[in-house]
Amino acid sequence: MNVKKITVTVFYLVLNGYHALLYPYDYAPELCENCTEVTFDFIVVGGGSAGATVAARLSEIPEWNVLLLEAGGDPPESTENPLLWNQNIKTKCDWAFLSEKNPLYFKGMEQERCLISRGRMLGGSSSINAMIYLRGTMRDFRLWKNKYGCHEWDYEDVLPYFKKSEDFVDTCRYDPEIHSRGGPLTVTPLETLDPAYKVIAESEESLNLFYVDDLNRKKPVIGHGNIDSTTRNGRRCSTLKAFLIPVSNRPNLYVAKNIIVTKILIENDLAIGVDFRCLSEEVKSVYCTKEVVLSAGAIKSPQLLMLSGIGPKEHLNYHGIKTIKDLPVGLGIQDHMSLPALVFTDRKCRPIEDIIKESKDNLQNEISFYSKNISGLGLSKLMTFFKSIDDLEYPDVQLIKFRVPFNSTNTFPNKINLFTNMFGYAKEVTNIYDKLNLLSDLIVIVPIMIQPLSTGQVMLKSKNPLDDPKIVLNYLSYSEEIETLLKAIEFVIKLSKTKSMTDAGLELEELNLPNCACYTWGTREYWICIIQNIAAPFYHVVGGCKMGPKNDCNSVVDTELRVKGITGLRLIDSSIMPQVVSVNTNAASIMIGEKGSDIIKKYYKKF
Repeated sequence: MNVKKITVTVFYLVLNGYHALLYPYDYAPELCENCTEVTFDFIVVGGGSAGATVAARLSEIPEWNVLLLEAGGDPPESTENPLLWNQNIKTKCDWAFLSEKNPLYFKGMEQERCLISRGRMLGGSSSINAMIYLRGTMRDFRLWKNKYGCHEWDYEDVLPYFKKSEDFVDTCRYDPEIHSRGGPLTVTPLETLDPAYKVIAESEESLNLFYVDDLNRKKPVIGHGNIDSTTRNGRRCSTLKAFLIPVSNRPNLYVAKNIIVTKILIENDLAIGVDFRCLSEEVKSVYCTKEVVLSAGAIKSPQLLMLSGIGPKEHLNYHGIKTIKDLPVGLGIQDHMSLPALVFTDRKCRPIEDIIKESKDNLQNEISFYSKNISGLGLSKLMTFFKSIDDLEYPDVQLIKFRVPFNSTNTFPNKINLFTNMFGYAKEVTNIYDKLNLLSDLIVIVPIMIQPLSTGQVMLKSKNPLDDPKIVLNYLSYSEEIETLLKAIEFVIKLSKTKSMTDAGLELEELNLPNCACYTWGTREYWICIIQNIAAPFYHVVGGCKMGPKNDCNSVVDTELRVKGITGLRLIDSSIMPQVVSVNTNAASIMIGEKGSDIIKKYYKKF
């Protein structure tokens, strides 16, 4: 029996620069009370970057009833302000997964384990990330096609789906070949008044890295430019705000919050529904007539498949789980490794009173954008790509910059140090940043290795669905990756010696890590020790359920995103990426949601 749900009118109030939102009506109480009251055609598991997109797009077909199940709830108000994006890491909005210990790396982390932040709320990681809108290049998607056999996923195949989402608001730079207007996802340029912006840009140009007007060009960009962001009127534009909220009054779209899916129900190789837990901790089942769409992300999607009997047979047997399909689930996760160890102070031989005043003035200037409905991410507006080796045809290093205001490393609402929040660093490491932050603002220039070779694996810790998975990271296991980071360090050191940087009084500081005390600062051995201690993943984890052609035994889903050997089960999220794109990953995750939705519509002849 189909019944209409109670709907909520969605509207925006603009009062003194604040946009109030009414979030989608929560269907969870009715679902937990009576799971059979509505017949669902599709169940979408996970309301994140891809899942919210899929649920909204599938509900465009009026005769399809779509149930979206999200493990978290509504985002807190603080997620709206771009400048405060990192204040929601390691809170209830974040899964905050931890990796296993590594024999060689992560020695400067808490418990020697890497932090892997993933959004746990409507909008998922698009509600907790830094809102950087970079898509990936023609080379990235050509690799998907030519190396991994994903022939329907070449650049020309995915570009229409990037454009389908996009509402590109910068009229001065609008190029209809690569951008579009009128889509649900607002893409906005950023503003900043940070005085270090011009200094660093001039320094990079003196090293032959020149300004690029659009970082989303088809070909890999070498140089620096201003990033675009998923923001609207100075506020975050997550997939919740872009896709779900505008359509949440559709009578065929049901959004259930704080629901933990524990298992995909499969009978005779057909997915028929899911088991889930309500807030009462009672386990219930809900069924669908067409498909279960798994969009729980690069960590939870592999875990849920394995809990449901889809995964490496030997591993499932070890945990006492009956194998339904023996597939390489959980293998091949990737991320971009970063090194937030290149820290500049801004002392200029001034009295501390002047340093404090300038810091407060800089911070106030950046914060003021929010009340003016202007999008700002501070110094992070400036993005750089370069080649660590001249012979390369494409960049392999990305530089991100951010400013830490004077004496602010321990002022986060969750009472956790900024560098522990962002990178998972242990107290003996954050103490060093704290001391430097008492000298002046910190400007951190972070090299990120964007062409990784090594991978990791998501495994089950137990068959209890409430346990976090076991995450084994074999990152930086190739010597070439270490050499890339060392070359990136060399570049930033060279940058620190340019006239613009020295004239501005920006000084590259020594990080005197206790674990590296036996090495002389600046030597190759010192920097390798720094890498082994505090190189960190950069929020871009993908893979684990690799996409490939039907005859590829190393893949989990085919190019139509169907889980191999199972009817009625698709996987639509970043876990299907055969290779991580060479930029921030959120835009590509949304694209996968868009393309996956159309694949489903075409299959049922509703396109």
